[in-house]
Amino acid sequence: MNTKFKLALLSVPFLFVISCSQSNEVQESKPAWDATNYTMYNEFMQCTAGAEYSQDALNNMIESWRDLGLSESLLGGWGYVSVSPEQSDFNNYWELSWSSKEEADAAWAEWIANEDAMAWSEGSSKILQCDGENRDGYDFIFPYDPYAFGEAPEDGSFAAAFSPCTLNEGMGQEDLNQALISYNAWLDAIDQSQVSGFYAYGLYIPEDKTQAEDFWFGNFHENLATMTEGNELWEATGGDAKIELESVSTCGEPEVSNGQVFFDPAKPDFS
Repeated sequence: MNTKFKLALLSVPFLFVISCSQSNEVQESKPAWDATNYTMYNEFMQCTAGAEYSQDALNNMIESWRDLGLSESLLGGWGYVSVSPEQSDFNNYWELSWSSKEEADAAWAEWIANEDAMAWSEGSSKILQCDGENRDGYDFIFPYDPYAFGEAPEDGSFAAAFSPCTLNEGMGQEDLNQALISYNAWLDAIDQSQVSGFYAYGLYIPEDKTQAEDFWFGNFHENLATMTEGNELWEATGGDAKIELESVSTCGEPEVSNGQVFFDPAKPDFS
């Protein structure tokens, strides 16, 4: 089953804020950008490590990429290296988040026409080569405050799990909305003294409606250890919320990765 979601119409009653740009009205304890019920356009590129790949070389490569003067429409960038045992389409990749598909396409057109950008691409190909031409696009939304469990690590590291999901027979967008409301309520009820580390989740709706998945469920944790703790807590205490969510959709085995912030315009170390 493949359903065309309209994320802007999700009726989940929540407030979330994501850190993506500077604001003069930011309170000291708050993230930078109030993006309540905001739909972003995110792209994934498959990447292959080259003969000169190393962590230091990658760090230098990303720093020089940020120095090129990136589009103001770029809201964030992240890199992922899979730790899952099975090979899949999501083994090593680069994610970019944009304000819209139109802004993304315009920025890519400018990138291709930029001589410095093309020189950077050529020079970095022996470190990491990414398939920008065949990038996959998704509408993305956070259905819950991504800072409810604290900030992500200052060094930009985190762990991610992406699960491919399809709606069960007879289920639709409103059913998923209600299940997410229940999941959010379960998150609200967690005794945070019993958990450790950052947690957030998001939904990715494929731009390509011929894909087998209706959506991808992305879980983001402080690290792989806290991801395991969170999964165990969900299995043990998910209760009615777990039953409801699983009655609405069926999700496959997640692709688990170590992640790293590549670009965040709200954080000087990554902008």
